[in-house]
Amino acid sequence: MRSIRMELLGSHLLLAFLMLVVMTGGVISLFYLGHSIDRILKNNYKSVIAAQNMKETLERQDSAAAFYLAGKIHMARNQYQVNYPLFEKAYDIEAHNITEKGEGRLASAIHSQFTTYTLNIRKLLFSSPPITGMNSKRYYFGVLEPEFLSIKQLAQDVLDLNQRAILQADKEAERQAEWTSWTGVGVTLLAFLIAILFAIKIINLTLMPLHTLARQAEEIGRGHLNQRIELRRNDEIGVLANSFNTMAMQLRQAKQADTEKLRRAERMSDAAIDSLYDPVIVTDSTGHIVHLNHAAEGLFGPAQHAVGLSVKGITMDERIADAIDGVIHNQRISAPEGEEAYIPLQVSNTQRTYRLRATPMRDETGTLLGAVAVLEDVTHLRELDKLKTEFIGVASHELRTPVTSLLLSVQLLQEGAVGELNEEQQQLLSAQREDLDRLDRMMRELLDLSRLESGITPPRFEIVSPYEIASSAIDSVRTQADMKNIQLDLHYDKDLTYIRADRAQITRTLVNLLTNAIRYSPTNSVVKIEANRRNTHISLKVSDTGCGIPKEYLSRIFDRFVQVPGATKGGAGLGLSIVKTIVIAHNGEITVNSEVGKGSVFEISLPLLADRKDMDDVADTDH
Repeated sequence: MRSIRMELLGSHLLLAFLMLVVMTGGVISLFYLGHSIDRILKNNYKSVIAAQNMKETLERQDSAAAFYLAGKIHMARNQYQVNYPLFEKAYDIEAHNITEKGEGRLASAIHSQFTTYTLNIRKLLFSSPPITGMNSKRYYFGVLEPEFLSIKQLAQDVLDLNQRAILQADKEAERQAEWTSWTGVGVTLLAFLIAILFAIKIINLTLMPLHTLARQAEEIGRGHLNQRIELRRNDEIGVLANSFNTMAMQLRQAKQADTEKLRRAERMSDAAIDSLYDPVIVTDSTGHIVHLNHAAEGLFGPAQHAVGLSVKGITMDERIADAIDGVIHNQRISAPEGEEAYIPLQVSNTQRTYRLRATPMRDETGTLLGAVAVLEDVTHLRELDKLKTEFIGVASHELRTPVTSLLLSVQLLQEGAVGELNEEQQQLLSAQREDLDRLDRMMRELLDLSRLESGITPPRFEIVSPYEIASSAIDSVRTQADMKNIQLDLHYDKDLTYIRADRAQITRTLVNLLTNAIRYSPTNSVVKIEANRRNTHISLKVSDTGCGIPKEYLSRIFDRFVQVPGATKGGAGLGLSIVKTIVIAHNGEITVNSEVGKGSVFEISLPLLADRKDMDDVADTDH
């Protein structure tokens, strides 16, 4: 079987051989150039140095003769004795390094003349008796100086001969280097062209089938699983093509099986949603309707007409569309509380009330797929709640008259209107009056709560100052605080703006919170009231250091009749429920943070007054 490995190995071996040829040529050229340079340094350069040394030591010997003529005989002899052996050494190097034509003749002449010069200069320097006066000068200029100049010229001739040889060798090396460079460039280009030709051939043989495989793989990635590669090759690429065809066939089979499972799951999912009693709206990630169950079709029409439309296209109530848009953009569950959670819709000439819940849909990776909105039919619950509220209101109203009468009777009895009472009778009447007071307070709270929830006593909005409300609430509870020696601290921002609120109702909420804080705070403690601005809202916060609220009660503390065991000291558990009802009616929010043994923090958040238009709206409402 033909193998791509062998083809690639052969091409790489060829490239390696070409690289070896180029590198070998370069190494040979460098070796030749290095040999030429070494020859120059080894031969001619030694002669140049030797000739220069001969000239220098010869001149110093001549200087010794000049010292002698000047009467410095001792100095002359010392200088001569130092330089004579140096000249002999330099000459010996030159005599054993004859490399150029005529250089041997010059060396022999130097040796012959230097021998004569040595005898003559020694005769001057070491004669006994010494040659003095005019005789010494005539001897020097007549004998020694001509011999000195002749020997010096011979040394100069040796120097010039070797320097010319060095220059000639340098030019020869330069020509050789240039020839070697151009030869190397030519060989490299030839090897490069050969390598390119073989690379193109190998690429065509190897990569073209791979390109086909890649293109077919892209088609499979797009979902076209009917791809098949027809290659008549018995190498690795042929094996890969066969494996690819097998994979494509298995993918087709797997896709068919998965498609069937998906269709079955979709049918089951649709059937489960359609079987729900409550209307369900399913949208995609852009907010367009994907599915309506049968109950939703009864409200918004056939699903085939609604699919693809936005939620606003099938309902006139914008709260449904806003809830789904909020879920998609914020990717959080939308489950509002209070009246805004209830949506009235007309069904078959009757109005029914639905509670809206919307949640985002995500896949296993957390990617948003869309949203699901469920409309829970709470018509009967709303009617029951309405009946309960009405009953509580009527019962509270009807019970207030006998309770008031009983309170008056007890008061008259305590004042002795029917005669003096003994101590036991007074104690019994005091207990009865305390119970009647508590019952009367509960009746009033029930009546207030029913009126607030039913809308009988809506907020009377006006432009009020948060600081004035906080100050008024503090004044209302100051007597209770003084009785327990509790300090009331008010902290507020200097740039507090006005809010649109019912002065009496918001003051009542703060009085209620302050009363609870004083009731559950220890003696000689501090209750803090804060009024601060938070972006587009005003924050009214009441903090105490009392016993705190257990964690399991925090989520239910604003429900009716909820009392924390071991912490309450009277009351029916309606005060915080009234506070929350008032805050919600003002489009606000109330929260609580508490820790047992460390105290509680209640915070009311009310919207700021936006602009002058809000003031005008409030004025119009008052009129």
